[in-house]
Amino acid sequence: MIFTQALTFRLRAASAQNMPHTLFGKTAQTLICFIAFAVLPYCIPTLSSYRLPLPTGVLSLFHQSTTTPATVNAAPASTPQPTRVAASTQPPSTAKPGEIEDPSGQALAHLFTALQNVETDGGQARISHYGDSPITNDGITATARRKLQQRFGDAGHGFVLAAKPWGWYQHDGVVQDARGWQSNPMWISRGDHLFGFGGASFTASAPNAYASFSTVELGHSVAGFDVYYLAQPGGGALEVEVDGASAGRIVTADATTHSGFQNISVKPGEHKLTLRPAGNGTVRVFGVALDSGMRGVQYDSLGVNGAFVGLLAHYQDEAHWAEQLRQRRPDLVILAYGANESEYENWPMEQYEKDTREVVRRIRAALPKASLLFVAPMDRGQRGPGGTIITRPMIPKLVAAQRRLAAETGCAFFDTFTAMGGDGTVARWREARPRLMGGDYLHPTAEGAEIVGALLSDALLKAYETHKNASTSAPLATVTR
Repeated sequence: MIFTQALTFRLRAASAQNMPHTLFGKTAQTLICFIAFAVLPYCIPTLSSYRLPLPTGVLSLFHQSTTTPATVNAAPASTPQPTRVAASTQPPSTAKPGEIEDPSGQALAHLFTALQNVETDGGQARISHYGDSPITNDGITATARRKLQQRFGDAGHGFVLAAKPWGWYQHDGVVQDARGWQSNPMWISRGDHLFGFGGASFTASAPNAYASFSTVELGHSVAGFDVYYLAQPGGGALEVEVDGASAGRIVTADATTHSGFQNISVKPGEHKLTLRPAGNGTVRVFGVALDSGMRGVQYDSLGVNGAFVGLLAHYQDEAHWAEQLRQRRPDLVILAYGANESEYENWPMEQYEKDTREVVRRIRAALPKASLLFVAPMDRGQRGPGGTIITRPMIPKLVAAQRRLAAETGCAFFDTFTAMGGDGTVARWREARPRLMGGDYLHPTAEGAEIVGALLSDALLKAYETHKNASTSAPLATVTR
């Protein structure tokens, strides 16, 4: 989770209550930060090994502004039920659970045109799915990719980060290996905020560092590898190998700092691409997009661990991200956030809505024609009275906000929470055999991810078929690459 962000929200809330300004001097802020970081392991079960013996008075001070019983494993029966979020006052959607909601009727028009061109002219459609940790292992997104490619054809895997910023990062259908790179994921927010297309950058200078991407023996054809890197003054070179043989060099040195892109064309088939620093300077690489050169769909899985939508609004340099988006040219951009916002019952919704609108503005400035889809968070559980597993109160609040914001900004919306079963789903999924939800009540198991990915892809396919049936007599526009 974004600990420092949460602390900032607490400070803002205190300031809004007209507390004395002197309370937040440097000494007081340092003390507050120390207490906050010491208390966090008591609030997050996965950090329990880092707990310190804190006085109960300190813990009670930290909890006085929240009602979340997340740290209680088994509360007494007399413990009051956490306050539930009031139902949204907006008119109910006409879409059935599991269907795409699009009040404008045009939010997905560009995607649908691209898919129709795939069917009629053999083109490609690209989907870029941004989100938080539930998609960082490509479980949900791999299912959506597979089902869409089964329907329209395999145009290639799509974008893959240059290396693994966390141990469980992986992509179904691509074997990735790397050594010697320093990773800088977006949420850490170090340096110049140039995080590339996928929200993480990787730097290296030693010639023994490498990054490889392979589809060999996996049954996936590649006709081109698009390398995303940073051109910069003093940048070093990258040695390129394809299937173990030298395939040239990418020079990243330039007079100015800007996004750089290099296509490595290969004979269609199964291949392995390896990038190595030449040792003549530091190189910064963002990732590689795999293209089969054939008709069909590419589906980018762009999850960042601990991410929330505000990262794209504030921690990703706007001009730099626009360069990356325009290079990739997705027909649909999916925004799937909310898991980390749901951690805190007092997450500032006014700021959340402002950040979401800013992200939409940035995407539309870079990609005026692209379709946008909000994908609501899954159900997320916490321990309630008597040790029962209940839905976190922030989840339905975030779902309602996303539905309203999608309608107001002309975006489509998919209610994952309701589609998977609504309130209490995590408890049912934990009891299912095989289990569908992990022990943190946040991340689905492989079986659960398969269900969520199928719900999303089935909803997209149904929306497309409905659109196609309603417009069979209308002439098709052309989407060019």
